[in-house]
Amino acid sequence: MSNGALLVARGVTKSFGGNNVLRGVDFEVAPGEVHALLGENGAGKSTLTKIIASVHQADAGEIEFGGKPATFRDPGSAVEAGISTVYQELNLIPHLDCASNIYLGREPQTAFFERTKELRAGAARALEEIGSRARPTTLVADLSTGERQLVEIAKALATNARLIIMDEPTAALSSGEIDRLHQSINKLRARGISVIYISHKLDEVFRIADRLSIMRDGRLLRTLRTSESNRDEVVALMLGRTLEKEVRQSNATHESGDSLHRSGTPQLTVTGLSVPGKVDSVSLTVHAGEILGMAGLVGAGRTETVRALVGLEKVSSGSITLEGAPYKPRSPRHAIRAGMVLVPEDRKTQGLLLGSSIEDNVALPHLDELSTGTWVHAGTAKRLAQECVEKFDVRPAVLDKATTFLSGGNQQKVMIGRWLLRDYKVVIFDEPSKGVDVGARAGIWRMIRETAAKGAAVIVISSETEELTALADRILVMKAGRVSKELANINLTEDEVMQHAF
Repeated sequence: MSNGALLVARGVTKSFGGNNVLRGVDFEVAPGEVHALLGENGAGKSTLTKIIASVHQADAGEIEFGGKPATFRDPGSAVEAGISTVYQELNLIPHLDCASNIYLGREPQTAFFERTKELRAGAARALEEIGSRARPTTLVADLSTGERQLVEIAKALATNARLIIMDEPTAALSSGEIDRLHQSINKLRARGISVIYISHKLDEVFRIADRLSIMRDGRLLRTLRTSESNRDEVVALMLGRTLEKEVRQSNATHESGDSLHRSGTPQLTVTGLSVPGKVDSVSLTVHAGEILGMAGLVGAGRTETVRALVGLEKVSSGSITLEGAPYKPRSPRHAIRAGMVLVPEDRKTQGLLLGSSIEDNVALPHLDELSTGTWVHAGTAKRLAQECVEKFDVRPAVLDKATTFLSGGNQQKVMIGRWLLRDYKVVIFDEPSKGVDVGARAGIWRMIRETAAKGAAVIVISSETEELTALADRILVMKAGRVSKELANINLTEDEVMQHAF
Protein backbone atom coordinates (compact mmCIF):
# COMPACT_ATOMS: atom_id res chain seq x y z
CA MET A 1 0.00 0.00 0.00
CA SER A 2 2.87 2.43 0.82
CA ASN A 3 3.96 2.77 -2.84
CA GLY A 4 0.68 4.45 -3.74
CA ALA A 5 -0.17 5.90 -0.34
CA LEU A 6 -1.10 9.55 0.07
CA LEU A 7 0.20 9.61 3.66
CA VAL A 8 2.92 7.43 5.18
CA ALA A 9 4.06 7.66 8.81
CA ARG A 10 7.04 5.56 9.93
CA GLY A 11 8.28 5.05 13.47
CA VAL A 12 6.53 8.12 14.89
CA THR A 13 7.38 8.67 18.55
CA LYS A 14 6.20 11.39 20.94
CA SER A 15 6.53 12.04 24.68
CA PHE A 16 5.10 14.74 26.91
CA GLY A 17 6.86 15.32 30.21
CA GLY A 18 8.34 11.83 30.27
CA ASN A 19 5.02 10.22 29.34
CA ASN A 20 5.40 8.13 26.17
CA VAL A 21 2.27 8.92 24.15
CA LEU A 22 3.35 7.41 20.81
CA ARG A 23 5.74 4.46 20.54
CA GLY A 24 7.05 3.93 17.01
CA VAL A 25 3.78 4.19 15.10
CA ASP A 26 3.59 3.13 11.41
CA PHE A 27 0.45 4.34 9.63
CA GLU A 28 -0.70 4.75 6.00
CA VAL A 29 -3.65 6.32 4.20
CA ALA A 30 -4.40 5.64 0.53
CA PRO A 31 -5.82 8.22 -1.90
CA GLY A 32 -9.61 8.36 -1.72
CA GLU A 33 -9.67 6.15 1.38
CA VAL A 34 -11.70 6.60 4.56
CA HIS A 35 -9.36 5.22 7.21
CA ALA A 36 -10.75 4.93 10.76
CA LEU A 37 -8.38 5.40 13.69
CA LEU A 38 -9.69 3.63 16.80
CA GLY A 39 -8.66 3.18 20.40
CA GLU A 40 -9.55 4.06 23.98
CA ASN A 41 -9.19 7.61 25.23
CA GLY A 42 -5.48 8.18 25.77
CA ALA A 43 -4.43 5.56 23.20
CA GLY A 44 -2.60 8.20 21.13
CA LYS A 45 -5.05 8.79 18.26
CA SER A 46 -5.35 12.56 18.62
CA THR A 47 -1.62 13.00 19.20
CA LEU A 48 -0.82 11.09 16.01
CA THR A 49 -3.22 13.19 13.94
CA LYS A 50 -1.91 16.42 15.51
CA ILE A 51 1.59 15.42 14.42
CA ILE A 52 0.29 14.74 10.92
CA ALA A 53 -1.31 18.21 10.97
CA SER A 54 1.88 19.81 12.42
CA VAL A 55 0.25 20.93 15.67
CA HIS A 56 2.96 18.87 17.39
CA GLN A 57 6.35 17.81 16.10
CA ALA A 58 7.39 14.17 16.45
CA ASP A 59 10.38 13.30 18.65
CA ALA A 60 11.41 10.65 16.13
CA GLY A 61 10.15 9.08 12.91
CA GLU A 62 9.17 10.50 9.56
CA ILE A 63 6.03 11.41 7.64
CA GLU A 64 5.53 11.62 3.89
CA PHE A 65 2.59 13.30 2.19
CA GLY A 66 1.98 13.01 -1.51
CA GLY A 67 5.31 11.21 -1.93
CA LYS A 68 7.34 14.02 -0.32
CA PRO A 69 8.69 14.56 3.22
CA ALA A 70 6.05 16.39 5.28
CA THR A 71 8.25 19.01 6.93
CA PHE A 72 5.55 21.57 7.67
CA ARG A 73 6.41 24.52 9.93
CA ASP A 74 2.97 24.84 11.49
CA PRO A 75 -0.70 23.85 11.01
CA GLY A 76 -1.18 26.64 8.45
CA SER A 77 1.54 25.15 6.28
CA ALA A 78 -0.11 21.74 6.52
CA VAL A 79 -3.43 23.25 5.41
CA GLU A 80 -1.72 24.90 2.43
CA ALA A 81 -0.21 21.52 1.50
CA GLY A 82 -3.66 19.88 1.60
CA ILE A 83 -4.13 18.55 5.15
CA SER A 84 -7.15 19.94 6.99
CA THR A 85 -8.41 18.97 10.45
CA VAL A 86 -11.78 19.04 12.19
CA TYR A 87 -11.04 18.80 15.90
CA GLN A 88 -13.33 17.35 18.53
CA GLU A 89 -13.21 20.67 20.40
CA LEU A 90 -14.68 23.25 18.05
CA ASN A 91 -12.54 26.18 16.90
CA LEU A 92 -15.08 28.79 15.85
CA ILE A 93 -15.53 32.48 16.71
CA PRO A 94 -19.10 32.88 18.00
CA HIS A 95 -19.61 36.58 17.12
CA LEU A 96 -18.68 36.03 13.44
CA ASP A 97 -21.05 34.59 10.87
CA CYS A 98 -20.62 31.18 9.23
CA ALA A 99 -18.99 32.54 6.06
CA SER A 100 -16.38 34.49 8.03
CA ASN A 101 -15.56 31.43 10.17
CA ILE A 102 -15.27 29.13 7.17
CA TYR A 103 -12.80 31.43 5.40
CA LEU A 104 -11.05 32.90 8.46
CA GLY A 105 -7.45 33.69 7.49
CA ARG A 106 -8.12 32.75 3.85
CA GLU A 107 -10.32 35.66 2.77
CA PRO A 108 -10.23 36.49 -0.97
CA GLN A 109 -7.91 39.43 -1.75
CA THR A 110 -10.52 41.54 -3.53
CA ALA A 111 -12.56 44.66 -2.84
CA PHE A 112 -14.78 44.51 0.24
CA PHE A 113 -18.13 44.00 -1.48
CA GLU A 114 -16.72 41.49 -3.97
CA ARG A 115 -14.93 39.65 -1.16
CA THR A 116 -18.15 39.42 0.85
CA LYS A 117 -19.97 38.01 -2.17
CA GLU A 118 -17.24 35.39 -2.73
CA LEU A 119 -17.17 34.43 0.94
CA ARG A 120 -20.90 33.87 1.12
CA ALA A 121 -21.06 31.97 -2.16
CA GLY A 122 -18.21 29.64 -1.16
CA ALA A 123 -19.63 29.16 2.33
CA ALA A 124 -23.06 28.36 0.90
CA ARG A 125 -21.56 25.62 -1.27
CA ALA A 126 -19.64 24.09 1.65
CA LEU A 127 -22.63 24.23 4.02
CA GLU A 128 -24.92 22.70 1.41
CA GLU A 129 -22.43 19.90 0.70
CA ILE A 130 -22.22 19.01 4.37
CA GLY A 131 -26.00 19.08 4.78
CA SER A 132 -26.11 22.03 7.20
CA ARG A 133 -29.25 24.14 7.50
CA ALA A 134 -27.22 27.20 8.55
CA ARG A 135 -26.88 30.14 6.17
CA PRO A 136 -23.59 31.94 5.43
CA THR A 137 -24.89 35.04 7.23
CA THR A 138 -25.96 33.20 10.39
CA LEU A 139 -23.93 34.07 13.49
CA VAL A 140 -22.20 31.02 15.00
CA ALA A 141 -23.39 32.18 18.44
CA ASP A 142 -26.97 31.55 17.29
CA LEU A 143 -26.30 27.93 16.27
CA SER A 144 -26.78 24.79 18.33
CA THR A 145 -23.78 22.64 19.22
CA GLY A 146 -24.62 20.21 16.42
CA GLU A 147 -24.87 22.94 13.78
CA ARG A 148 -21.56 24.44 14.96
CA GLN A 149 -19.97 21.03 14.37
CA LEU A 150 -21.28 21.04 10.81
CA VAL A 151 -19.84 24.52 10.21
CA GLU A 152 -16.45 23.26 11.46
CA ILE A 153 -16.61 20.42 8.94
CA ALA A 154 -17.69 22.82 6.17
CA LYS A 155 -14.62 24.93 6.98
CA ALA A 156 -12.41 21.92 6.29
CA LEU A 157 -14.22 21.12 3.05
CA ALA A 158 -13.61 24.67 1.79
CA THR A 159 -9.80 24.35 1.96
CA ASN A 160 -9.46 22.12 -1.14
CA ALA A 161 -7.82 19.53 1.08
CA ARG A 162 -6.48 16.20 -0.17
CA LEU A 163 -6.65 14.73 3.36
CA ILE A 164 -9.23 15.68 5.98
CA ILE A 165 -8.77 14.52 9.57
CA MET A 166 -12.09 14.23 11.42
CA ASP A 167 -11.78 13.82 15.20
CA GLU A 168 -15.17 12.67 16.57
CA PRO A 169 -17.08 14.60 13.87
CA THR A 170 -20.49 13.20 14.81
CA ALA A 171 -20.29 13.48 18.61
CA ALA A 172 -23.00 16.19 18.68
CA LEU A 173 -24.97 15.16 15.58
CA SER A 174 -28.32 13.41 15.29
CA SER A 175 -28.85 10.28 13.20
CA GLY A 176 -30.15 12.28 10.23
CA GLU A 177 -27.19 14.65 10.33
CA ILE A 178 -24.79 11.72 10.58
CA ASP A 179 -26.35 10.23 7.45
CA ARG A 180 -25.89 13.54 5.60
CA LEU A 181 -22.28 13.77 6.77
CA HIS A 182 -21.58 10.24 5.55
CA GLN A 183 -23.10 11.10 2.18
CA SER A 184 -20.69 14.04 1.97
CA ILE A 185 -17.75 11.80 2.93
CA ASN A 186 -18.71 9.38 0.17
CA LYS A 187 -18.63 12.30 -2.29
CA LEU A 188 -15.16 13.24 -1.05
CA ARG A 189 -13.99 9.65 -1.47
CA ALA A 190 -15.34 9.60 -5.02
CA ARG A 191 -13.28 12.74 -5.77
CA GLY A 192 -10.11 11.05 -4.48
CA ILE A 193 -10.00 12.94 -1.16
CA SER A 194 -8.85 10.88 1.82
CA VAL A 195 -10.33 11.00 5.32
CA ILE A 196 -8.85 9.93 8.66
CA TYR A 197 -11.95 9.24 10.75
CA ILE A 198 -11.60 9.10 14.54
CA SER A 199 -14.75 7.88 16.27
CA HIS A 200 -15.90 5.84 19.24
CA LYS A 201 -19.09 4.94 17.38
CA LEU A 202 -18.17 1.58 15.90
CA ASP A 203 -21.42 1.20 13.96
CA GLU A 204 -20.46 4.37 12.05
CA VAL A 205 -16.96 3.11 11.44
CA PHE A 206 -18.14 -0.13 9.86
CA ARG A 207 -20.61 1.83 7.74
CA ILE A 208 -18.23 4.46 6.36
CA ALA A 209 -14.59 3.29 6.61
CA ASP A 210 -12.58 1.25 4.09
CA ARG A 211 -9.95 0.26 6.64
CA LEU A 212 -9.45 0.72 10.37
CA SER A 213 -6.34 0.90 12.53
CA ILE A 214 -6.48 0.11 16.23
CA MET A 215 -4.23 1.86 18.76
CA ARG A 216 -3.58 0.97 22.38
CA ASP A 217 -1.09 2.52 24.83
CA GLY A 218 0.62 4.57 22.12
CA ARG A 219 1.14 1.69 19.71
CA LEU A 220 -0.68 0.83 16.49
CA LEU A 221 -1.69 -2.80 16.98
CA ARG A 222 -3.30 -3.78 13.67
CA THR A 223 -4.78 -2.41 10.48
CA LEU A 224 -7.81 -4.29 9.11
CA ARG A 225 -10.26 -3.98 6.27
CA THR A 226 -13.71 -3.29 7.71
CA SER A 227 -15.19 -5.90 5.38
CA GLU A 228 -12.95 -8.54 6.96
CA SER A 229 -13.45 -7.60 10.62
CA ASN A 230 -16.28 -7.26 13.16
CA ARG A 231 -17.18 -5.21 16.20
CA ASP A 232 -16.19 -7.86 18.78
CA GLU A 233 -12.72 -8.26 17.29
CA VAL A 234 -12.14 -4.50 17.23
CA VAL A 235 -13.34 -3.99 20.82
CA ALA A 236 -11.13 -6.81 22.07
CA LEU A 237 -8.10 -5.25 20.35
CA MET A 238 -8.91 -1.77 21.67
CA LEU A 239 -9.46 -2.79 25.28
CA GLY A 240 -7.34 -5.91 25.58
CA ARG A 241 -10.50 -7.69 26.78
CA THR A 242 -14.02 -8.46 25.58
CA LEU A 243 -16.94 -6.21 26.46
CA GLU A 244 -19.63 -8.89 26.42
CA LYS A 245 -20.38 -8.72 30.15
CA GLU A 246 -20.54 -4.94 30.35
CA VAL A 247 -22.77 -4.59 27.28
CA ARG A 248 -25.15 -7.30 28.43
CA GLN A 249 -25.57 -5.56 31.79
CA SER A 250 -26.15 -2.19 30.16
CA ASN A 251 -28.76 -3.61 27.79
CA ALA A 252 -30.84 -5.26 30.50
CA THR A 253 -34.55 -5.60 29.67
CA HIS A 254 -36.83 -2.71 30.58
CA GLU A 255 -40.10 -4.55 31.29
CA SER A 256 -39.51 -4.74 35.05
CA GLY A 257 -38.42 -1.13 35.31
CA ASP A 258 -41.39 0.07 33.27
CA SER A 259 -43.90 -1.66 35.51
CA LEU A 260 -42.07 -0.79 38.73
CA HIS A 261 -42.01 2.98 38.25
CA ARG A 262 -45.51 3.60 36.90
CA SER A 263 -47.23 3.65 40.30
CA GLY A 264 -47.20 6.50 42.80
CA THR A 265 -46.54 10.23 42.45
CA PRO A 266 -43.90 11.14 39.85
CA GLN A 267 -40.67 12.58 41.20
CA LEU A 268 -40.84 15.25 38.48
CA THR A 269 -43.92 16.51 36.61
CA VAL A 270 -43.73 19.13 33.86
CA THR A 271 -46.98 20.47 32.37
CA GLY A 272 -47.27 22.76 29.35
CA LEU A 273 -43.73 24.12 29.61
CA SER A 274 -42.92 26.79 27.01
CA VAL A 275 -39.74 28.75 26.25
CA PRO A 276 -40.33 31.50 23.64
CA GLY A 277 -39.08 30.41 20.22
CA LYS A 278 -37.59 27.16 21.55
CA VAL A 279 -40.05 24.95 23.45
CA ASP A 280 -43.81 24.77 22.91
CA SER A 281 -46.04 23.31 25.63
CA VAL A 282 -43.94 20.29 26.64
CA SER A 283 -45.30 17.91 29.28
CA LEU A 284 -43.47 14.99 30.85
CA THR A 285 -43.23 12.90 34.01
CA VAL A 286 -40.38 10.93 35.55
CA HIS A 287 -40.74 8.62 38.54
CA ALA A 288 -38.12 7.88 41.16
CA GLY A 289 -35.88 5.12 39.88
CA GLU A 290 -36.94 5.62 36.26
CA ILE A 291 -34.83 6.68 33.26
CA LEU A 292 -36.59 8.86 30.70
CA GLY A 293 -34.83 9.18 27.35
CA MET A 294 -35.22 12.24 25.14
CA ALA A 295 -34.66 11.77 21.40
CA GLY A 296 -34.86 14.14 18.45
CA LEU A 297 -32.83 15.97 15.86
CA VAL A 298 -30.52 18.86 16.67
CA GLY A 299 -32.74 21.89 17.30
CA ALA A 300 -35.73 19.81 18.40
CA GLY A 301 -35.81 21.56 21.79
CA ARG A 302 -34.51 18.77 24.05
CA THR A 303 -31.63 20.73 25.55
CA GLU A 304 -33.71 23.90 25.88
CA THR A 305 -36.37 21.95 27.80
CA VAL A 306 -33.96 20.64 30.43
CA ARG A 307 -32.13 23.96 30.65
CA ALA A 308 -35.47 25.52 31.58
CA LEU A 309 -35.81 22.97 34.41
CA VAL A 310 -32.63 24.28 36.06
CA GLY A 311 -33.21 27.99 35.49
CA LEU A 312 -31.06 28.48 32.38
CA GLU A 313 -33.96 29.35 30.05
CA LYS A 314 -36.80 31.80 30.72
CA VAL A 315 -40.12 29.96 31.02
CA SER A 316 -43.10 31.83 29.60
CA SER A 317 -45.80 29.37 30.70
CA GLY A 318 -46.32 25.98 32.28
CA SER A 319 -45.83 24.43 35.69
CA ILE A 320 -43.29 22.11 37.36
CA THR A 321 -43.66 19.98 40.47
CA LEU A 322 -40.81 18.25 42.28
CA GLU A 323 -41.81 15.44 44.65
CA GLY A 324 -45.38 16.70 44.40
CA ALA A 325 -44.55 20.28 45.47
CA PRO A 326 -44.53 23.35 43.18
CA TYR A 327 -41.07 24.15 41.85
CA LYS A 328 -39.95 27.31 40.05
CA PRO A 329 -36.25 27.23 39.11
CA ARG A 330 -34.63 30.64 39.59
CA SER A 331 -31.05 29.62 38.79
CA PRO A 332 -28.83 26.51 38.54
CA ARG A 333 -27.74 27.10 42.15
CA HIS A 334 -31.37 27.10 43.28
CA ALA A 335 -32.04 23.94 41.23
CA ILE A 336 -29.08 22.12 42.78
CA ARG A 337 -30.22 23.02 46.30
CA ALA A 338 -33.70 21.76 45.42
CA GLY A 339 -32.18 18.46 44.31
CA MET A 340 -32.06 18.81 40.52
CA VAL A 341 -28.81 18.83 38.51
CA LEU A 342 -27.96 19.05 34.82
CA VAL A 343 -24.79 17.55 33.39
CA PRO A 344 -24.41 19.68 30.21
CA GLU A 345 -23.58 18.53 26.69
CA ASP A 346 -20.55 20.77 26.09
CA ARG A 347 -17.81 20.12 28.63
CA LYS A 348 -15.53 22.78 27.12
CA THR A 349 -17.82 25.80 27.46
CA GLN A 350 -20.47 24.66 29.95
CA GLY A 351 -19.05 21.90 32.12
CA LEU A 352 -15.42 22.32 33.14
CA LEU A 353 -12.84 24.94 34.03
CA LEU A 354 -10.23 23.51 31.68
CA GLY A 355 -7.37 25.55 33.13
CA SER A 356 -8.10 24.26 36.64
CA SER A 357 -7.09 20.95 38.17
CA ILE A 358 -9.10 17.74 38.41
CA GLU A 359 -9.39 18.35 42.15
CA ASP A 360 -10.78 21.87 41.71
CA ASN A 361 -13.26 20.77 39.03
CA VAL A 362 -14.58 17.93 41.18
CA ALA A 363 -14.90 20.23 44.20
CA LEU A 364 -16.65 23.06 42.34
CA PRO A 365 -20.29 21.85 42.63
CA HIS A 366 -19.74 20.79 46.25
CA LEU A 367 -18.29 24.01 47.69
CA ASP A 368 -21.18 24.46 50.12
CA GLU A 369 -20.30 21.22 51.89
CA LEU A 370 -16.54 21.59 51.48
CA SER A 371 -16.22 25.06 52.93
CA THR A 372 -16.74 27.06 56.08
CA GLY A 373 -17.26 30.66 55.14
CA THR A 374 -14.50 31.42 52.63
CA TRP A 375 -12.32 28.53 53.84
CA VAL A 376 -12.29 25.35 51.70
CA HIS A 377 -11.33 22.16 53.53
CA ALA A 378 -8.51 20.99 51.26
CA GLY A 379 -8.26 17.49 52.70
CA THR A 380 -11.96 16.76 52.16
CA ALA A 381 -11.79 18.19 48.63
CA LYS A 382 -8.81 15.98 47.83
CA ARG A 383 -10.58 12.86 49.12
CA LEU A 384 -13.64 13.68 47.03
CA ALA A 385 -11.52 14.12 43.89
CA GLN A 386 -9.68 10.85 44.62
CA GLU A 387 -13.04 9.06 44.90
CA CYS A 388 -14.10 10.45 41.51
CA VAL A 389 -10.82 9.50 39.84
CA GLU A 390 -10.93 5.94 41.17
CA LYS A 391 -14.63 5.37 40.53
CA PHE A 392 -14.48 6.54 36.93
CA ASP A 393 -10.96 5.39 36.09
CA VAL A 394 -9.79 8.89 35.13
CA ARG A 395 -6.36 8.75 33.47
CA PRO A 396 -3.86 9.97 34.41
CA ALA A 397 -4.98 9.91 38.05
CA VAL A 398 -3.10 13.09 38.95
CA LEU A 399 -5.37 15.32 41.01
CA ASP A 400 -3.44 18.54 40.39
CA LYS A 401 -3.33 18.01 36.62
CA ALA A 402 -5.25 20.66 34.62
CA THR A 403 -8.26 19.09 32.89
CA THR A 404 -7.28 20.76 29.60
CA PHE A 405 -4.45 18.20 29.36
CA LEU A 406 -6.80 15.22 29.71
CA SER A 407 -8.25 13.43 26.71
CA GLY A 408 -11.82 14.29 25.80
CA GLY A 409 -13.15 11.07 27.32
CA ASN A 410 -11.36 11.61 30.62
CA GLN A 411 -12.66 15.18 30.76
CA GLN A 412 -16.15 13.71 30.35
CA LYS A 413 -15.55 11.30 33.21
CA VAL A 414 -14.56 14.16 35.52
CA MET A 415 -17.58 16.25 34.52
CA ILE A 416 -20.08 13.41 35.05
CA GLY A 417 -18.39 11.71 37.98
CA ARG A 418 -18.32 14.76 40.25
CA TRP A 419 -22.14 14.85 40.24
CA LEU A 420 -22.64 11.13 40.78
CA LEU A 421 -20.67 11.27 44.03
CA ARG A 422 -23.79 12.64 45.73
CA ASP A 423 -27.50 11.76 45.63
CA TYR A 424 -30.06 14.07 43.98
CA LYS A 425 -33.80 13.87 43.31
CA VAL A 426 -33.48 14.47 39.56
CA VAL A 427 -30.32 14.00 37.49
CA ILE A 428 -30.30 15.12 33.84
CA PHE A 429 -27.60 13.91 31.44
CA ASP A 430 -27.23 15.78 28.13
CA GLU A 431 -25.16 13.62 25.71
CA PRO A 432 -23.41 11.67 28.54
CA SER A 433 -21.21 9.51 26.27
CA LYS A 434 -20.12 12.30 23.92
CA GLY A 435 -16.46 11.73 22.99
CA VAL A 436 -16.16 8.63 25.21
CA ASP A 437 -14.72 5.28 24.09
CA VAL A 438 -16.68 2.05 24.20
CA GLY A 439 -15.13 0.86 27.46
CA ALA A 440 -15.78 4.11 29.31
CA ARG A 441 -19.27 4.36 27.79
CA ALA A 442 -20.28 1.01 29.29
CA GLY A 443 -19.06 2.28 32.66
CA ILE A 444 -21.04 5.50 32.35
CA TRP A 445 -24.15 3.55 31.38
CA ARG A 446 -23.79 1.43 34.53
CA MET A 447 -23.39 4.55 36.66
CA ILE A 448 -26.52 6.12 35.15
CA ARG A 449 -28.51 2.97 35.94
CA GLU A 450 -27.07 2.91 39.47
CA THR A 451 -28.13 6.55 39.90
CA ALA A 452 -31.70 5.57 39.02
CA ALA A 453 -31.52 2.45 41.20
CA LYS A 454 -30.66 4.67 44.20
CA GLY A 455 -33.96 6.51 43.73
CA ALA A 456 -33.22 9.44 41.45
CA ALA A 457 -35.45 10.35 38.53
CA VAL A 458 -33.09 10.35 35.55
CA ILE A 459 -33.42 12.09 32.19
CA VAL A 460 -30.99 11.20 29.38
CA ILE A 461 -30.72 13.27 26.19
CA SER A 462 -28.75 11.54 23.47
CA SER A 463 -28.22 11.80 19.73
CA GLU A 464 -27.35 8.08 19.79
CA THR A 465 -30.60 6.13 19.61
CA GLU A 466 -28.64 3.02 20.61
CA GLU A 467 -27.81 4.71 23.91
CA LEU A 468 -31.43 5.57 24.59
CA THR A 469 -32.74 2.10 23.80
CA ALA A 470 -30.03 0.61 26.05
CA LEU A 471 -30.78 2.88 29.01
CA ALA A 472 -34.30 4.30 29.03
CA ASP A 473 -37.53 2.88 30.41
CA ARG A 474 -39.47 5.33 28.21
CA ILE A 475 -38.38 7.59 25.36
CA LEU A 476 -39.86 11.00 24.64
CA VAL A 477 -39.31 12.04 21.01
CA MET A 478 -39.23 15.78 20.31
CA LYS A 479 -39.59 17.67 17.05
CA ALA A 480 -39.66 21.44 16.46
CA GLY A 481 -39.94 22.23 20.18
CA ARG A 482 -42.85 19.87 20.84
CA VAL A 483 -43.29 16.28 22.00
CA SER A 484 -43.82 14.16 18.90
CA LYS A 485 -44.30 10.79 20.60
CA GLU A 486 -43.81 8.95 23.88
CA LEU A 487 -42.61 5.36 23.49
CA ALA A 488 -42.34 2.55 26.02
CA ASN A 489 -38.93 0.94 25.62
CA ILE A 490 -40.04 -2.65 25.29
CA ASN A 491 -38.53 -4.35 22.23
CA LEU A 492 -38.18 -0.86 20.75
CA THR A 493 -36.02 -0.44 17.64
CA GLU A 494 -33.87 2.56 16.73
CA ASP A 495 -35.82 3.03 13.49
CA GLU A 496 -39.09 3.31 15.42
CA VAL A 497 -37.61 6.12 17.52
CA MET A 498 -36.16 8.06 14.61
CA GLN A 499 -39.28 7.91 12.41
CA HIS A 500 -41.02 10.13 14.98
CA ALA A 501 -38.06 12.53 15.09
CA PHE A 502 -38.30 13.36 11.38
